[in-house]
Amino acid sequence: MSQQAMSTSPWSPLKIKTFKWLWLATLVSNTGSWMHETGAGWLISTLTESPVVVALLQTATSLPAFFILLPSGALSDILDRRSYLITGNIGMACVATIIGFLTLTGLIDAWMLLGLTLFMGMGTAMIMPTWQSIIPEVVPRSELQSAIGLNTMGMNISRVIGALVAGTIIAFLGTGLVFVFNAISFLFVIFALKQWKRVPPETKLPPEKFRAAIMTGLRYTKHSPALQATLFRSVGFYLFASVMWAMLPLIARDLLEGGPRTYSFLFAAISIGAISSALLLPKLRRKMNNDQLITGASILFAFGISITALVHVHAIAMLALCLCGAAWITVMTSAQLAAQTALPNWVKSRGLAVFQTFFMGSLAVGPVIWGTVTKYSSLPTAMLAASAGLVVAAFFTRRWPVSGNDQLDHTPSKHWRQPTPVIPVLPEQGPVMVQVQYQVESGQLGEFLGAMEKLGRARQRDGAVFWGIFEEAANPGTYNETYVVPSWLDHLRQHERISKQDAALQQHIKTLLQEGTAPVVSHHIKPIHKPRN
Repeated sequence: MSQQAMSTSPWSPLKIKTFKWLWLATLVSNTGSWMHETGAGWLISTLTESPVVVALLQTATSLPAFFILLPSGALSDILDRRSYLITGNIGMACVATIIGFLTLTGLIDAWMLLGLTLFMGMGTAMIMPTWQSIIPEVVPRSELQSAIGLNTMGMNISRVIGALVAGTIIAFLGTGLVFVFNAISFLFVIFALKQWKRVPPETKLPPEKFRAAIMTGLRYTKHSPALQATLFRSVGFYLFASVMWAMLPLIARDLLEGGPRTYSFLFAAISIGAISSALLLPKLRRKMNNDQLITGASILFAFGISITALVHVHAIAMLALCLCGAAWITVMTSAQLAAQTALPNWVKSRGLAVFQTFFMGSLAVGPVIWGTVTKYSSLPTAMLAASAGLVVAAFFTRRWPVSGNDQLDHTPSKHWRQPTPVIPVLPEQGPVMVQVQYQVESGQLGEFLGAMEKLGRARQRDGAVFWGIFEEAANPGTYNETYVVPSWLDHLRQHERISKQDAALQQHIKTLLQEGTAPVVSHHIKPIHKPRN
């Protein structure tokens, strides 16, 4: 872990006023959300006997991610993130109010609960990328790891409080009031966001259009090995680990023969393990890198869920699930840090949206698998199968390491001079073809082509829809790099997006050229055809 990405204390981000108030507000809101999760999980188990329908509650929460996360990430990158979050939280408060009303009046049924949970999942998917992307806006990079750790720890503190409070309310007052409190909790976040005086990133260019912004996010993911590695490692864990959340109501009801208090205690045990892990992570990171933490946590989770499946004793189940909670938060924090450090600010929401799409997708597909296995075999069989798959995936996905992501420097280099065309050029005119000619030193061709492949990925991450390197047939040693962007405005955006690490790569390429030569750049743009009279 680089010193730049490592803070001195897990609590130091709380010294930053904006982060502190947002953290406290989300602590209250997440408490309401976990009360909702606990209440909805228990309510669905009382409304139906089908394990598939019970598991579908988790799918309803996660499924919207497939369709909404990337568009919402694009909106977050092109709109004001503060206003976007306020709007999303107002919408979720309204849905929570409706669920509370229907439950209190006794009008709710299993399918109605699944439908409204789907709407809550849509709201969550709308704001998830934005919540993650504002962290680097309110804390410096040196505090990023601790800020992510505090957020995940706060989520689990709220899970403990939410699960215990919800279990007590359900046992004595009924499930409806749980949903009412969740609706009220959103008001705290809205208030905190109102106090945040956000300073938007500096740019002289207009925001991207919605569809183009989505395509840019996908293109960045396609050409970012760092982000792709994070996706592979995350899916390898969450697809199998989702068995815990999907089957938790049945673990409490069937394996342990308990009621709502047992369910809430299991929730709390998971969260206690998660909080303990969050406090220990700064020390662990001094000895282990991200890849080692993810592999070790995967094995620990598999051990914990296997013990829960085999030994049906309350105390042992709580201890085993405590280990699972510690493993879950270790992987979550490590994966989020890897995703954050793989992305520059201009595409952060979209990149995190892709990351969260795979995360939520795993939580949507996994429960269907484990619910089906439970239906046709047994709950312990499903849990043991998931444990075995988790261990295999932990070692298989090690071929995609994520430990080097924190070494990437995405700070804009601003070393490119703005091109000054002689002919009149409209901002939306295009496509634009850029050619860069290089005179390569004899004996440096292999290293030059390897470096150009890396540069090509950077061009495409920053907006190029085509990239290639060509040798002049009549002039050995002369190579022409060619890339195409959709418009002149997109090329100007490339000038703003090029990072210091890409600038260092370009400087290295210059050392491979013939002495006394430099890259020669030319710009070509599709002309505007005027109709003849």
